[in-house]
Amino acid sequence: MRELFKDCFDEEDFNYFETTLKKDSTTDALSAAEFVYNKIRPGELIDSESALNYIKNQFLSTERIFVGRIARRKINAKLGIKKPLDGDLANVFDGEDLVGALKYLFNISNFKK
Repeated sequence: MRELFKDCFDEEDFNYFETTLKKDSTTDALSAAEFVYNKIRPGELIDSESALNYIKNQFLSTERIFVGRIARRKINAKLGIKKPLDGDLANVFDGEDLVGALKYLFNISNFKK
């Protein structure tokens, strides 16, 4: 993950990524999914594998998320991504979109374009 965000911060910028990693207590995808699940649905008990499946179904499912052609074009333009406008790949907000969105937010927070 550090490789994905290595060019986002200059020396004078506040490095939100490293600060977040220092606070993060999870060590793998399963424990991270369980942590996120507990934030979404506090008080409900669930095993790690089921939490991961829940997160995937909520956020990465083509049946649940449909971005659409116009939204995909706007996302591509705003984040500098070159995804196709049609097809299943275009209709899901995936990891590439998430990384692009985080980079965009890091730049805004550090007063860059």
